[in-house]
Amino acid sequence: MASKLVVALAVMLPAGVLAAPVANTLQIDAYGDSTTAGVIKQQGRSRITKASEIGFLTQMLQQHYGSQLNIVVKNHGVPGAQAAELLYKHGGNDDSDWVKLMQQSPAKIVLLNFAINDARHVFFKDKRVHLETPEEYGRIMTRLVQVAKASHKQVILQEPNPICGKVARWNVWPYVWQLNQVAQQQQVAIVHQFSIIKANPAWQAQMSEDCIHPLEPLYQQKAVRTFRLIAPMVNHYLGQQHS
Repeated sequence: MASKLVVALAVMLPAGVLAAPVANTLQIDAYGDSTTAGVIKQQGRSRITKASEIGFLTQMLQQHYGSQLNIVVKNHGVPGAQAAELLYKHGGNDDSDWVKLMQQSPAKIVLLNFAINDARHVFFKDKRVHLETPEEYGRIMTRLVQVAKASHKQVILQEPNPICGKVARWNVWPYVWQLNQVAQQQQVAIVHQFSIIKANPAWQAQMSEDCIHPLEPLYQQKAVRTFRLIAPMVNHYLGQQHS
């Protein structure tokens, strides 16, 4: 009876469905702000789209490696977040929560995408938060990277997308520069987004009406660039598993 059921399922289901399940799992943790979460603002309303950079990235990875590896991408993006909130979850200079998180996380790859809110808080001199000048931002990002690396994570830094209109006054560029310095000093990968996006004369048409968040096509473009950096890491991971 059991053998007949298997034959019946083989006829009904697409090829490959009855293949042995992929047991090996690779987890990727993505930390960042609302552009990581996938916020879009249209007609005066903000929403989180599934067609975010992380959504597209997950789709690309699963399509490319699905037959070899179970890839799980966890989106930890928090609207309004800045880097200091990730490092100093409980305020002060206590980074023990980030240390514990990295030690306990099964993720092999960690994405970090901060800068826009860091610049915003400094511009408005917001006394309610940990103010991050570009230099302080660089120090915090360095510590985030060091802790992750100490827990044997491969780290990918992500430049923010540019912002436009009135919010461009926040001046994100010095933070982008600092992020590249961190990548060089810590010898970790960095996804270049800021200048590449701005090189397109029509880039602002790909932004939400708040000029902060990309529309879905631009989120997809960002995902393609991130995928190009992650793919060699995934290939290396697969090579280790088969060696």
